[in-house]
Amino acid sequence: MDNLYAEQQFYYPDTRTILANLLYTIVIGIFIAVFLTLTGIFTTTVNLKTFVVMLIISECYGISTCLIIMFSLWTFKPRRGVSAIFIILIGMVCGILIGHLMAASILQNVLPSFMWGWKEDFFKNIGLWFALVIAIGYFFYSMKHLKIRKEIIQQERIKRLSSEKEALEANLRLLQAQVEPHFLFNTLSNVLSLIDTDPNNGKSMLVDLIHYLRTSLSRTFPDTITLVQEIDMIQAYLNIQKIRMGERLHFKIELPDALRQRPFPPMLLQPLVENAVKHGLEPKMEGGEIIIKATEEDNLIKIEVKDTGLGFSPSHKAGVGIGNVKERIKLLYEGKGRLILEENEPNGVRAIIEVPKHGV
Repeated sequence: MDNLYAEQQFYYPDTRTILANLLYTIVIGIFIAVFLTLTGIFTTTVNLKTFVVMLIISECYGISTCLIIMFSLWTFKPRRGVSAIFIILIGMVCGILIGHLMAASILQNVLPSFMWGWKEDFFKNIGLWFALVIAIGYFFYSMKHLKIRKEIIQQERIKRLSSEKEALEANLRLLQAQVEPHFLFNTLSNVLSLIDTDPNNGKSMLVDLIHYLRTSLSRTFPDTITLVQEIDMIQAYLNIQKIRMGERLHFKIELPDALRQRPFPPMLLQPLVENAVKHGLEPKMEGGEIIIKATEEDNLIKIEVKDTGLGFSPSHKAGVGIGNVKERIKLLYEGKGRLILEENEPNGVRAIIEVPKHGV
C-alpha cells in the first residue's frame, strides 16, 4: 500500500481542485470573520464595521495563501508527502505576508483609522493568523490524505476482485476444455448400440455430439459469446439426451429474436440444464420436461430453466456447478446479477438467471 501511496499524484492540483479549495477558503474565511468579530480578539466593538474589517483580512490571508500553495504544488510537483508539507509551510508564510500587505492596502483606503490601530500589534496579529492558517491547512491536508487512502483501498479491492475473476475464468476455461467422461462414454456407447438397431437415431446422436464437442472446445478462449450460441450448444446437449431417454425427456426453448445476439458469458447456462437432466428428470421413472425461456424486462435479461423432475430433496445441496454459476455471476456483473433457485409448481426446480443487458 505504501508503494501505491507513493505513486499517487494527489499533490498535483488540477483546475477543479484549485477552484474547489478556493471556494472552501472563501467560506472558511467568512466563518473566521464572524468568529473574530464576536470574540473581540482585535477590537471589543462588535458591529458591521468590525465584521467587514475581519472579513477583508480573512479573505486576503486565505485567498493569497491558498493560491500560492496551489501554484507551488502545481509548479514543483512534489512526489513525497514530506516535500509537499514543506512547500505548504513555505506557501503559508508567503501567503500570510502577501495577504497582510493586501489587507493593509485595502483597509488603509477604506478604513484608515482602524487600520493604523490594527498595525500596531503586527506580530500578535501575524502570529494569530499564522496559527489559524496552519489549522486550516492541516484540515485540507487531512481531507486529501483521507481521500487518497480511500482511493488506495478501493484500488486494492478492485485488484483483489480482478484476481478472483481471473482465477475463476481460468478454472472455467479448464472445465470447458474437459468433456465429462461419463457423458461422453455413455453417448458413444449409445451411438454404438444404435448403429445396428436404429441407424438414423445413431447418426443423429453422433452429429449432435460432434456439434456439442466442437462448440464446447471452441469456447475455451472467448470471454463472451452470444446468447444464441449458448442456446445452440444446450440444444445439441438436449438432443443427445433426448435420444438416450426417449419419451422420458421433452424440452422446449423460447429465445426471442431481440435477444439472440446479446453478449453472454459462455457455459453459464449449461450447468443449470445439466443439473435439471441429471438430478431432476433422469432419476424420475416417467421423466419430464425442461423449458428454457429468455425474456427481457426493463434493463435485465432473465433466463429461466424450469423442469418437472424430482425437485428439491430434503438432503438437497447445491453442487460445484451451481456454486460456480453463482460466483461467476457475482464477479462478472459486480453484484448486479443473480441466480435464483426455487421450487417449480407442481413439481421440479425453477432456476432463473437475471443479468443486466450490458453488464459483461
